[in-house]
Amino acid sequence: MSAVGTVLNAFTVDVEGWFNILDLPAGPTREEWADFEDRDTDHTFRLLDLLDRHGVRATCFMLGWTVDHRPGLLEEVVRRGHEVACHTYAHRLVYEMTPEELREDLERARDVIGRISGVQPRGCRMPGFSLTAQTPWAFGVIADAGFDYDSSVFPGTRGHGGMPGGPTSPHFIDLPDGKRLREFPISVVRLLGRQVAYVGGGYLRLFPYRLIRRWVRQANAAGVPVILYIHPRDIDPDQPRLPMPLKRRFKCYFNLRSTLGKLDRLLTDFRWGPAVEVLDRVLPTSTPSAGPARSDVDPASGER
Repeated sequence: MSAVGTVLNAFTVDVEGWFNILDLPAGPTREEWADFEDRDTDHTFRLLDLLDRHGVRATCFMLGWTVDHRPGLLEEVVRRGHEVACHTYAHRLVYEMTPEELREDLERARDVIGRISGVQPRGCRMPGFSLTAQTPWAFGVIADAGFDYDSSVFPGTRGHGGMPGGPTSPHFIDLPDGKRLREFPISVVRLLGRQVAYVGGGYLRLFPYRLIRRWVRQANAAGVPVILYIHPRDIDPDQPRLPMPLKRRFKCYFNLRSTLGKLDRLLTDFRWGPAVEVLDRVLPTSTPSAGPARSDVDPASGER
């Protein structure tokens, strides 16, 4: 295996159900989740096997509900040496929650993850990257819940919100109570006048590999680590299709058979590790940050 460059990038997996697709009018309710086939354990293990073959440790953002119902999955993630992080409990969009609802959700998720794994996660990620300029209070809730980093900001516009104009590389967010939260935003590239993700989810399946490789190289050449995100369902071309509009169906199910091959090539061509390891290198918490490592978003108002 040969790796290009010296920058360590973050490989992350959002471990959730194949049916946890957000904002579907006819989507399954939480009460129905337990009735669905478990396809997620096998496909999570396939991702872990791929990482093992490349000798790469990753970050697994674990959904609390999935941990509750499939505890062996979390146990295997820990056994293989990957970072355990939190993906909330109930997979709700942040902007549809109150601060108290988010606080209770995160505490429940931390409790179940800690009880089963013996690990208290340091990082979290909101479903749908649904932090927005209208939910600046969420950063404080995340920090108060005991997390020292977040990876929920999409620095552009998207279907589930986004924070256009925000920093595109890891940075500190200074909170009104004096706490600091590290943010690892989703990696984007400017394309046709807008910020577009390119190394995760449907974007990874849509773009040709040569473009993805070029964009990762450009980021790394500038000294910026990228963050890859993937779901078990992204490598499951035979999963049942949920009812949804045609455009959304394309985004969710297009080119699923390409995902594993692209991941294999990315793991060969670049250096990867857990998100917390990348952040500890570029944003050590023991050293005050300066310059681009500070956020210029006021978390109390959402204004720049």
